[in-house]
Order: sequence, then C-alpha cells, then structure tokens
Amino acid sequence: MCQKGKGVLPSCIGFVGGLGVGATVYYYEHLAKAFVTRGVTPRLIISHADVALVLTHIKSNALDSLADYLASHIDSLERAGADFAAIGAVAAHICAPKLKARIGVPLVDVIDCTRTELTRRGARRVAVLGTKFVMQSDMYGQLYGFDVIRLASDSLERVNANYAKIVANGALHGSGADIEYILTAAQEVVRNKGVDVVVLAGTELSIAFNEADCGFPAIDCARVHLDAIIGRAFTQMAESEKQHE
Repeated sequence: MCQKGKGVLPSCIGFVGGLGVGATVYYYEHLAKAFVTRGVTPRLIISHADVALVLTHIKSNALDSLADYLASHIDSLERAGADFAAIGAVAAHICAPKLKARIGVPLVDVIDCTRTELTRRGARRVAVLGTKFVMQSDMYGQLYGFDVIRLASDSLERVNANYAKIVANGALHGSGADIEYILTAAQEVVRNKGVDVVVLAGTELSIAFNEADCGFPAIDCARVHLDAIIGRAFTQMAESEKQHE
C-alpha cells in the first residue's frame, strides 16, 4: 500500500513492468533519480507482467484478452493505492483504447506522449524503430497526421530480430544484438527517405542510443513518457499543496 508522509509525493504511480525487465529497471532508475533530484520521495508500485504472454496476445491480435490481462494488473495497482498508471513498453499500447475503457485510473499513454512531442518538434515525415508490430503498424495507426516512412522489409525484419534479442536477454551488452545495424538502418532512412525524425519506439533502444548524439534526429519514446509520468505526478502534488494553503 502506498504511504503518504512529509517529503513524499502525494500521488502514487502504478507501473506495469516486466516487458522486459531491462526496460522496467530503466524506468525505475530514471523515475527515482528525477524525484530525488527534486527532493521528493516517490510513491511507486510495480506489477510484473508476463512478457511472453503479452507478445503472444499481440501476435495473435487478441486485443481484448490483452486489455483484460493488463487491466488486471492495473486494477491491482489501483487497489494498492495508485492514482494513475503507466506501462513500460510501447508494444503493449496496441490495446490502449480498449484498456482505458476497462480501468478506473488514468493511463499515461506513451503513444499520446510521442505524438505530442512530434508536433512540438514540427516533424512531419517520420520513421519508427521498435518491434515488428510497432513498425509495421506505424505505432498502431496512432501517428495520424504524420507521413510515416517504413523501413524496407528486410531491414525491418533485421531490426525486429535484434530488438527481440535485447528484450529476451534483459540487457544490452551480451544480448547478441547487432546494435550497429540498427544505428545504420536509422541513418539510412533519414539520408535516403528525407525523414525528419526517427522515433525510438522501445525502451531497449533508449538504453542503446542517446537521442541527443546518436547520429540521426531522434525522439526517445521512453524519455517523453517518463517526462509525462513525472509531470503528472508533480501536477497532482502542486494541486494538493494548493488545497492545503
């Protein structure tokens, strides 16, 4: 159960993790650092989801089953005191519209965050790196209003295979993934297709590349998602403090 106290964030973050473990650690480390820097102890609870089950539902397009499964995790988080929820994986957001209708707390949606950041950056022509499902579907058709350029089919398959190695092994180094190939594929689509920005649509890519100096214009989905989670938590904190003035 989330506990409140002096110097403790009044809103409680409910986080669905395990998709994969490396991504969850990445989110946890960055959330903890952000709140410590601000002199606040975060209130955070994590529910570990089964990455294999989630990917099976995605591959079979069983979106209702996926939404039910993720909703069961978020319901548990809500009962433990979560005021809002977030999921530490882009792929799971394929069912976001269905999921939002099944849960009793707000969901900080990574695709909504990414779309907002693309608009802020003035990008019109974009490419997406991530799992095969994320890339082929243009982030599940939710990048409406943007000209999404897809990688060639052989390049898309190789990026997906390398991404899967990172997820399966839970670590970047020693995963067996060809990070250099992913980097080259991104650089080529920018150079040859006139892409304004490449969307790093997966937390494992956030671990592999720094959007500020990766050699191509990029937007890190995990970074904008983390910013939105932190922003929501502190907005609720400011509202709470105002009520007690």
